[in-house]
Amino acid sequence: MKSVVLLLHFYQPPTQDPAVVRRIDRECYNPVFRLLRELRLPVTVNINYSLTRQLASLCGDTLDILGDVAGCEFTQSGAFHPIFPLIPGDEVLRQLEVNAEGNRRLLPAFGNPSGVFPPEMALDGGTAALLARAGYRWTVTDDVPWVSAGKEVPGDWVPEYRGIRVLLRSNFWSNLISFHGDDGRMIASRMVKEMREWMGDDDSYLVVAMDGETFGHHRPGGLEGFLKPFLETIRDTGEARIAPAGEIALGFPGRAEEVPDGSWSTSSADLERGVPFPLWDDPDNPDHAALRLLLNTVLKRARDCPSATVAGLADEMLYSCPFWWASPGRYSPIQVRRGVCAVLETALAVSRECPDRVFMDTVMALAGGIPAMARKDD
Repeated sequence: MKSVVLLLHFYQPPTQDPAVVRRIDRECYNPVFRLLRELRLPVTVNINYSLTRQLASLCGDTLDILGDVAGCEFTQSGAFHPIFPLIPGDEVLRQLEVNAEGNRRLLPAFGNPSGVFPPEMALDGGTAALLARAGYRWTVTDDVPWVSAGKEVPGDWVPEYRGIRVLLRSNFWSNLISFHGDDGRMIASRMVKEMREWMGDDDSYLVVAMDGETFGHHRPGGLEGFLKPFLETIRDTGEARIAPAGEIALGFPGRAEEVPDGSWSTSSADLERGVPFPLWDDPDNPDHAALRLLLNTVLKRARDCPSATVAGLADEMLYSCPFWWASPGRYSPIQVRRGVCAVLETALAVSRECPDRVFMDTVMALAGGIPAMARKDD
């Protein structure tokens, strides 16, 4: 039997405008969750607490629908979507804990996931080992770094790396769906056919994953035109099925293999120049370096401050979006400044709890040194 994992990732930054969340809920979250409830297929869902919290306050019935999706498998992740390889290990564990506690409170069906969706599928060896030590059994990353290292993507076994199973997302099929997926029935049929050509009659699997907002928000009409017929065609073919990621990760044989560092946005060209996380940590990007210095300076003082308010603000300020918006091809000084404001809010809270004028002088100087702070938005 051919098994297709469909992993949908749902997230909004903690700085998102409530009106935008409500609009995306109407276009995507509510109708997508209704479709999943209707089809009752074991789709894998990652929803970060950053979004769960916003839906609970703005669109509560949407979470009720998601909680009623039979067979849905949830994954763990970072509560506020930080890039795991770029923050300290204790911060990774804290983000996982906040995510689990918050999601269980607002979405009881969340339960105790065995697998972790690292934000942006950004994974390195240290993160893999940390997740394994924390008791997680599987995680997922993109197959481009794997292929760029000269390896053939497995279809009937799963890499074991630093004590954890690692599923490899098909970059080709995932991006075909995300950016060119107009006919769900056709792509599903083609996928099953090519899986059969690839692995013959043997049991095999394929992992596709994308932002859940793809359907209905980024791509209007993508729910009825693609997602529903895609899932129905896989279900009805008789040759393939939708399978939960955890079942595949733990059910196929494992094999010890090195998994190269990277994310689902990393290209072969990025890897050739030794930059596995280019949208968040590019040594040639002055905004990245300056923003990281500000963030780390405030984070250190925040964790020394015995205030729950400060701790919560520090959790939120680690979100990845300001670095993404500081990258070529999507550069938005306004979005970068939103991230800077989140860091400054944390710094001000630290100063109220643990007064230190020199600290705030340092923070303001570092914030002023971020190039985006002086640029006009085009």
